[in-house]
Amino acid sequence: MEGQFHRTIFPGAHRMQSDVETIHNLMEMEFYEIEQFKDRSDFFNKAASYQMFFNLHRPNSYKEHKTPWQLAQAKDPNLDKRLLMIPPVDLDKLFVGRLLYSTRGRTIS
Repeated sequence: MEGQFHRTIFPGAHRMQSDVETIHNLMEMEFYEIEQFKDRSDFFNKAASYQMFFNLHRPNSYKEHKTPWQLAQAKDPNLDKRLLMIPPVDLDKLFVGRLLYSTRGRTIS
């Protein structure tokens, strides 16, 4: 993306990560502690459903009882709703695929 760059959180700025920690806590209580998974595929299907629910329908009391989608729209009304619908990615599967591909004498840059 044009104009985007990565910055690290400076030492001692613990509150800058509070939104991420809050979401992780909610996911732990509302998803991981409640759901059971038959297999890896079942996990990713349920994770995608929970993510859509969380981003599009679940009001968050710590954020003015708004959903992440409502908060994003307030910042940029032209955002495409599909941005909050990107499914979770199985990084382990991608990593193994990359290893298998690179062992055939080719590497992915």
